Amino acid sequence: MTDKVKIVRDYHDLLNAGQIAQANAHLAHNLTANFSVGGPQLNKEEVGNVQQGVQNALNTTTLITEAKEVDGKVVVVGKSLLKLKVEEVPFKAVYEFNGNQIGAVKFETDPSFQVKAFSI
Repeated sequence: MTDKVKIVRDYHDLLNAGQIAQANAHLAHNLTANFSVGGPQLNKEEVGNVQQGVQNALNTTTLITEAKEVDGKVVVVGKSLLKLKVEEVPFKAVYEFNGNQIGAVKFETDPSFQVKAFSI
């Protein structure tokens, strides 16, 4: 397992544990995020607020089924597990790095689900 894969796994482990501030320590200072197609760009602090809101409202966790480094980016395949009517949403994510911090992420979900893709 590469260092970048370990960072991404640790990031998700911390989010799963509800430790948003600790997870966001893995995010680059100049991170920008977009959680919906055409949505507003969010900064690192705003991403933390969204993550906390998602945790509070959806009680979601991430199950990573595959994570590998390809050309300096980390590609993750897994499921978001929700404690709502929808129990899981399959996804694929590609993590780009600024040094040893996550600089950008592009998420893609199964086309049969309402949420199609978003990037941070």
